[in-house]
Amino acid sequence: MTGSKPPDAPDRTWKAPGLAGADPGHGATSLEPDAAWDARVEVTAKVPREAWPCRAEQRHPVLRVAAGPDLLAFVRLELGLEVILGRDEGADLRLRDSSVSRRHARLQLQGDGAVLVVDLGSTNGVRLDDRLVQRGQMIEGARLELGTVSLRLDMMTTSEISHLAKVRARLLAAHNRDPLTGLLTRAFLEDELPRMAATCAQTGVPLCCLFFDLDHFKRINDCFGHAVGDLVLETMAQLALLDCRDTDACLRYGGEEFVIVLQGSSADDAVKAARRLCRAVQGYDWSRSHPGLVVTISCGVACRRVNEDLGAWIGRADRAMYVAKRKGRNRAVRAVGD
Repeated sequence: MTGSKPPDAPDRTWKAPGLAGADPGHGATSLEPDAAWDARVEVTAKVPREAWPCRAEQRHPVLRVAAGPDLLAFVRLELGLEVILGRDEGADLRLRDSSVSRRHARLQLQGDGAVLVVDLGSTNGVRLDDRLVQRGQMIEGARLELGTVSLRLDMMTTSEISHLAKVRARLLAAHNRDPLTGLLTRAFLEDELPRMAATCAQTGVPLCCLFFDLDHFKRINDCFGHAVGDLVLETMAQLALLDCRDTDACLRYGGEEFVIVLQGSSADDAVKAARRLCRAVQGYDWSRSHPGLVVTISCGVACRRVNEDLGAWIGRADRAMYVAKRKGRNRAVRAVGD
């Protein structure tokens, strides 16, 4: 063995000083220094590719709407570039709420990682972590309020940013979409689901259904008005899509009922997804939509059995949802037998 690097060695190597008696087939068997060698000897070890350490995905500062009609709106911040927030069509992050001025605030990412925020003479002011400011600095997790719109500064990976952008694109797609929520319609169940189910059956991929309903939705309409009810439905759709993968299908089944079809999820994973969605809905700041507004959902979960009729499968999830309501609402229940 010599101290030179073998020509076929991979780029990823480790170096150890003064190792002698190394067996090329089994690695170093002695740690005794060899006086005939230089004080430091390069030893190359071939490490299987699957054992290479994974590099953590880089995170980027992202300002995104935390509550309100523009829930999925966001902007990625770049070092030194100014970002304008407001209702103006030319704003980098356009916000539709009437409480937001046309050019409400300016942001700029600084070299130390903090984000400078400046009020541009807005009508309703800028609040940073509940303090009214003309100028301030944001760090990760900071909350910004422009009028009644709540925003948050998060550090997100490239894949998370890509997912958020895809969710927005899915909502903006016009084909076969519900005009209020932007979700797929029940037509998906007849036009697309049979083909999806056949593919999953042929490849042995599990297929699960989440059937959920807004609790006491009629009461919401009666107490707060149909305009607020529509906003609740729209926000519910956005919350559901945020937790969906690209391969999942999310649709408005009718009224305040929704369905999510999960490909490749076991029954246990589907139940976890349903409970996660319940927590997301309960934890959302609905007071931004109307003071005193509280929203929860009840969810039924069913995984398709071998050769099960699609209508019967979705019906089992529907019945499990009603069991969740009888048990007190704001929960997920697995269908009997799953």
